[in-house]
Amino acid sequence: MATTHIKRSTSASRLVNYAEKRAIKKDGLNLDIQYAKSEFKQVRAVYGNPGKTQAYASRIAFSPLEFNPQDPHDQTTVLAVAKEVYAKAYPNQQVALYEHADTDSLHVHAVIGAINLETGQKMHGNWHQYRDHLVHITDQVCQEHGLMVTRPDPNRHEKRSMAEIKLRAKQQPTWKDQIRQAVDHTMQNPLIRDFQAFQDDLKQQAVKVWERGKNLTYQLLGTNYKSRGTKLGLDYEKETIFNELASRQNQTRTNQQPERTINPTIDPAHSDPDRTPELPGHSDSTASHSQNVPRSTASSDRADRPTSQPTVSDNLKQLRQQQRQLAGPIKTDLTKRLRSIPKADQPDQSGKSDRAQTNSNRTSQKQPAPQPTQRPSEPDHSRDDGPSR
Repeated sequence: MATTHIKRSTSASRLVNYAEKRAIKKDGLNLDIQYAKSEFKQVRAVYGNPGKTQAYASRIAFSPLEFNPQDPHDQTTVLAVAKEVYAKAYPNQQVALYEHADTDSLHVHAVIGAINLETGQKMHGNWHQYRDHLVHITDQVCQEHGLMVTRPDPNRHEKRSMAEIKLRAKQQPTWKDQIRQAVDHTMQNPLIRDFQAFQDDLKQQAVKVWERGKNLTYQLLGTNYKSRGTKLGLDYEKETIFNELASRQNQTRTNQQPERTINPTIDPAHSDPDRTPELPGHSDSTASHSQNVPRSTASSDRADRPTSQPTVSDNLKQLRQQQRQLAGPIKTDLTKRLRSIPKADQPDQSGKSDRAQTNSNRTSQKQPAPQPTQRPSEPDHSRDDGPSR
């Protein structure tokens, strides 16, 4: 059973210095392992592609149940298996392999050059894709050699690095455990239903959290210790947190909705007689109101109604017949009277109009013409008083 790991690095020489110090065995792919640092540098200079990323650091660890770290034969077998894995995964890359036996399990550190020897281009992608590719190749090689294949535990909700495992064995808390405890305490509160409340509650526990792409990043306030949710475990990833908050919001919405009861259709005249009072001057108002019933109820009432009682349609027919009987003689009498009027009387209308005009003229002649109003003459005082001065 083997586990794999890979990540980007900005210095190939630093990776070689770290892995070479404690190596019990070493080997190389597409380079001389004795001059690994210089050959990495020459390839970057030849292709003129120094860039920021110089190499990728990778590691394959084997179970102590299968290989003994102190057995020389097992050491040789593990190094050969690791070289086969990297030769299939990165056939056109420079790879320096260094085997370590300073832990309970044999593991091999690999320094992978970023430049492809055939195209001169660097590896493009993200470390998630590289890791999945490397895991797939590792499982194939282990099956060919009859070794156990690593199966991920779906119930593992926390991810811990080797340093965390060692500190936990010494019963020493880690800063990642502080973040996990703060998140667990916050999610236990049922009043936390959105991401803003989640952030505010964590801030009171000296933990800052924010969204970064598809992940959440946690950081201890006042320190540079920060980690993504994918590094802490499944319970601390963005998808898990957001799904839990969304389910809480939906639950509160359903609890706040009032219960709706469907009542059958009831005749308002029977349910509340006070709602249909008799109008003044109309004794049959209640009867006429009771007839305005939906069609569904009217059809059922027709079946139960006795045949001797006349229906509304029958009453309307009788009323229309009576109107027709009364309108017939009135119409005939009116036509007879109009025909009996002689035509000689028709000019009288013009005579009447002439008489009216002559009468109006006579009245206009009889009226005297209005005389202009004369102002009263003022007395002449000049004769009495003498000449005016």
